[in-house]
Amino acid sequence: MKKRKLFSLVMTVVLCAPMFIGALPALANFNETGYPIVDEPITLEMMARRSPIQPVWDDMGFFQEMEKLTNIQFKFRTAAGTDYTQAKQLALASMDLPDLFYGGELTANEEADFGAQGILIPLEGLIDKYAPNFKKLIEENPEIKASITAPDGHIYALPGIDQNITSKTPIMWLNGKWLEALGADKPQTMDEFYELLKAFKEKNPGNVEEVIPLTAANAAELRLGLLANFGLVQQDGIYVDDNGKVQLAWTQPEFKEYLKYMNRLYDEQLLDNQMFSHTWEQFVAKGKQVGVLSTWPIVMVGFHDVTEAMNYPVLPPMTSATNPQKLTVEMSEIKRGRAAITSKNKYPEATMRWIDYAYSEEGTILARLGIEGKTFVWNEDGQWVLLADEGLSTTQTNAKHAPGVGTNVPMVLTREFFEKEGGNPTILAIYEWILEDLIPYAKLPFPLVYFTEDEIDVINMYKMDIDTFFQQMEAKFITGAESIDGGWDKYVKTLKGIGLDDYLEAHQSAYNRWAKAQ
Repeated sequence: MKKRKLFSLVMTVVLCAPMFIGALPALANFNETGYPIVDEPITLEMMARRSPIQPVWDDMGFFQEMEKLTNIQFKFRTAAGTDYTQAKQLALASMDLPDLFYGGELTANEEADFGAQGILIPLEGLIDKYAPNFKKLIEENPEIKASITAPDGHIYALPGIDQNITSKTPIMWLNGKWLEALGADKPQTMDEFYELLKAFKEKNPGNVEEVIPLTAANAAELRLGLLANFGLVQQDGIYVDDNGKVQLAWTQPEFKEYLKYMNRLYDEQLLDNQMFSHTWEQFVAKGKQVGVLSTWPIVMVGFHDVTEAMNYPVLPPMTSATNPQKLTVEMSEIKRGRAAITSKNKYPEATMRWIDYAYSEEGTILARLGIEGKTFVWNEDGQWVLLADEGLSTTQTNAKHAPGVGTNVPMVLTREFFEKEGGNPTILAIYEWILEDLIPYAKLPFPLVYFTEDEIDVINMYKMDIDTFFQQMEAKFITGAESIDGGWDKYVKTLKGIGLDDYLEAHQSAYNRWAKAQ
């Protein structure tokens, strides 16, 4: 690994040199405090994961208001879902870098790896000098700093903090009108869930042209929502068992039972047979035909009256033959990898000040609620109330002007912030559903860790091949293209042959460091 480290050092010098050279004239145009951040306007390029419910960001009110305040404008490279993931990976690999990743969805490995190579710049010095809001946040919450500090001691990306109840666990939703029409209760076991899906299919309680009992945007979303019911709480396939050993969920007997269950649903057309091929747009268009959804109903059904959401209760965790206790996945409120400055950026000081604004109360309001008087207002009780443009829901209107609607941008969303929402008893009811039906059963599968360079090398060596093979076989098993019983042993053997043991050992080493530090 010495060659790699030498290469990283050389790349750091080469890549960062233009940045520091360019910083000299930049600082002459830079205000350390107050606004605007720069006296003469500058333009930066931003790459971001855009929510599918958001229009293009060029006309978004948040960025227009920020430009007025700071004198900093942006050119945008945005994409949704897997399109963004591919664009991000290509940008990092080809060095076709933006100035800023924002809502960047950078993984811990990407932070540590590309930080070590000098592609992402260290931020702790900039935080100390130019980010008073974020500096105060990590001083008051040292666990945040610990969770975003790479093994080399540097911070390469800033997080979002999301204490919203709806972000604590994955959520799947039931078509309550269909449930009521059948006179059925929420299922408590996977057997009851099967019977409910079967009743949706056979009785068509919604009187729709084609019933789709269960669907998800993709296999990963389905897994996240339902695999815990078989006893596996995982994060990207990884979890720590009761003995402190890191395991891959995809090779466990419980996952095999999950596959058999999903194959049965697929064969009986209770699971959307287009799930492995439909686009996001095609998925969303299925809206009112669906009995159980993996995505917020407002996205798929397009509520114009928010109270309609009360017709879509959350699906509770369920027991199964392999899992006698209810479980769901616990998600950390620290959302890493939300903003990172690249070596291409000639104005890192100004960029840090721009990012830091969103960690203030007023900045979070602007990023999440948008423009006062256009997307929201304050009522006499000091509560915020969302507004709706003609023909749009409040969420759709909000998403036009606030990047934090559906995109994980750096900001601080407290539970108190969401409890200040006025004029919307529906969302408070949804909070109660989640608190009652999901939160008590949430379990963290794997802590927030960072990997060393050597561990990253190992993970990068095997992860793509493991993921590709796994995803191919999962689709084959569920659709029946490959026999689960007949092909299981060969499938597990192939994963081991790809390098699974070394892959897990790298995770184990990182976990052991984390556990020792506790």
